[in-house]
Amino acid sequence: MTGFSDYTAKKVLDHIVGKTAMGALPTGYIALFTAVGADDGTGFTEVAGGSYARVATAGADWNAAAGSSPSSNSNANAMTFPKPTADWGTVIALGIYDAATGGNLLMWDYLGNYPWLPATISAASPGVITAKGHGYGAGDKVVYSTEFGGTAPAVSQGNLTGLLDVVSPVADSFTVKSGATAVNTSGTGSGMVRKVAAQVISSGVVASFAGGTPGALVLSAA
Repeated sequence: MTGFSDYTAKKVLDHIVGKTAMGALPTGYIALFTAVGADDGTGFTEVAGGSYARVATAGADWNAAAGSSPSSNSNANAMTFPKPTADWGTVIALGIYDAATGGNLLMWDYLGNYPWLPATISAASPGVITAKGHGYGAGDKVVYSTEFGGTAPAVSQGNLTGLLDVVSPVADSFTVKSGATAVNTSGTGSGMVRKVAAQVISSGVVASFAGGTPGALVLSAA
């Protein structure tokens, strides 16, 4: 799930109970992902090649964490990656590592400052996802998860994994496509949905994420 990796969660818990001190990280390194993985840091697909490199950041580059359920922080200063010399693909998420290459994944989040919304899914062709007041438009990119609770429906066509395209949105519901395939369901389900500000990064187009309050890169933890 988005937020702390297992590595960071364990460090925080040991710090809270006084087992191990957890000091400030002098430098964090922003990574870009085209696919996301598990809390243990495995399964993520980081951009590679085409002059890609993680971006080094320090505390002054970020706003102070604020808010509740979840708390979040974001970049105060612009974060600019090297100019790509090849296509980097569709970037959907960012992560913070403790090293310029390799290292430990500390936390990650999807691109875009959008909330997770509770959702139910009907048994239909296509399956109808109900999420009150979602505000999505046709063609928006969303992800579905049961990691916060819920039960995935049985799917008879397509799938509910990865990036999904919103189809036929109305005030409180919509359907989705996985690629070009409509997602049909043969059972009901529930879970959470979230919009993602996916970005296609092509050769020669510099990826730069504006700073501000909030900035374009938002990290959240409940």
